[in-house]
Amino acid sequence: MSFPEAIKAIPADLALHPNSKLKRSVQIAKLFIDEARGILSMVPYGVRCQFIHKFSPKADARDGEMMMRFKETKVSLRKDFKYGEEERQKFDVYLPSLRSIRRKKDVKFFDDDDDYELEEDVSVRRKMSGMEASMSGKGVDPSVPMAVFVHGGVWSSGERWQFAPLAHRLAEEGIVTAVISYTLYPQKSAKAQSEEVLKALKCAIMNAKLFGADANRTYLVGHSAGSHLCAMALLLDDEKQESKKLKSFVGMCGVYNIATHYEYEDKRGVAMLSTMGRAMGGQDKFKEMSPFHILENSSSSSSNEDNNNNNNNNNNNLMTSFPTTYLFTSDADIVVPMRESEDFHKTLRKVGVQTDLKVYDHGTHGEFALGFKKHPKPLKVFHRDLIELLHS
Repeated sequence: MSFPEAIKAIPADLALHPNSKLKRSVQIAKLFIDEARGILSMVPYGVRCQFIHKFSPKADARDGEMMMRFKETKVSLRKDFKYGEEERQKFDVYLPSLRSIRRKKDVKFFDDDDDYELEEDVSVRRKMSGMEASMSGKGVDPSVPMAVFVHGGVWSSGERWQFAPLAHRLAEEGIVTAVISYTLYPQKSAKAQSEEVLKALKCAIMNAKLFGADANRTYLVGHSAGSHLCAMALLLDDEKQESKKLKSFVGMCGVYNIATHYEYEDKRGVAMLSTMGRAMGGQDKFKEMSPFHILENSSSSSSNEDNNNNNNNNNNNLMTSFPTTYLFTSDADIVVPMRESEDFHKTLRKVGVQTDLKVYDHGTHGEFALGFKKHPKPLKVFHRDLIELLHS
């Protein structure tokens, strides 16, 4: 929940309860208190995020500067890689060990391999965490996978540094990881955010070689609202240029049917306070902003015998919008119920998209993105499955 946006929505919410404003006010106060408690419980996690984000060695530093500042990592970080002109159109890139990015010249946008180069010719021995680590560029594997991660946050909140543990652990596991940010509501609508996600994906794929990754092994990974934005971005990719290059799309605990999720939020008493409805542009926009309905309409229209050829072409175009898709969800998720992923999985299959649904009997909504443990602590089952998938 975004507190500023939720506060703005209180008068409209109370107006829907003219005969029980006091009772509703108490309910809203309880919701705010519970949310505040949740935020306070995450303070240790936030400290860890800031520590990783601030002190990870710079990916574009010289060898002498790439000293380990804390024992957790061999990973290096390139912050604020721009994919557009606007303030939040940036991503952070976490590089596995043996990789660094060297600046050749100052540029405004980092969208050209000629402006930066992947450093592969280094040979350094350093002590890391009490162990000798041999770093030799001659052994750099140019075919490692890349994950482009899109965060959630009710379309109105979320910062790249908050997902440093996720990106850091994936990089430790040998996966180049880009964590993108996008312009938040109310500055941008969800549709405009989807366009930014597509732009960021294009930039990341273009620079895969620079990051030491294989562009053909690029995975688009979203969580919660981020999964919705990923799916919408793929549907907005009219020329299918980025969709064809993706190895897979991974949606974790995603929202794919805005109308049904709004009903669910209404039952929980948070529909008006949530920014989802407003970010979509109001209830009359719910279907056109729902990947579920876009694909369902395509599936239904393709069976219409009167316009069979045209509709089949439309169906094929939507099918090619999606690479192989994996949907992660949990029956313990009370924020976004697993029905969202189950229904979307069925619809993807209807239009011919290869898809796999992974339902876990544990894992809260936030744990899928915020529950990554420090190395070498054991991973949760769904995190281990994700890493195995990204290496497949």
